[in-house]
Amino acid sequence: MKDLKDTVCVDPVTPPQMGRTKRLAFQIIAVLSLIMAFVGILVPGIPATEFILLCAWSSSKASPRIYRFLHENRFTGPLLYNWHHGRVVSRKSKIAATISMLVCAILLLLSALHTLLIALCIGCMLCANIWIWSRPESVKKATV
Repeated sequence: MKDLKDTVCVDPVTPPQMGRTKRLAFQIIAVLSLIMAFVGILVPGIPATEFILLCAWSSSKASPRIYRFLHENRFTGPLLYNWHHGRVVSRKSKIAATISMLVCAILLLLSALHTLLIALCIGCMLCANIWIWSRPESVKKATV
């Protein structure tokens, strides 16, 4: 197995000079999106991948500790490496996202929610699924 340090695509950042309030806002976004990513792993319909990407972006601005954790983690490190090297989403992630959205759509159809709300949710999931499947599946190797 590859050493975890090999998966880090960018050196850990030092946060830019910014105001305390702005830095705190980025830290809150990072922590909340990391929590939502963990919830997304367990609950169908909540997108874990997008929350991990949001967490990586916001932590790069204000929290080198969370940023390093994400890039060195065996679950999120390869995902972030792929994203930083060509906006790549693996086939396994695409299939998992599709199944998760399908389960969520079935649950919505079985619920007693308003038809317009169900249609809106399923439409958003369909758009997200089309976008996910439009991403490449592997990192292109540099040719010399």
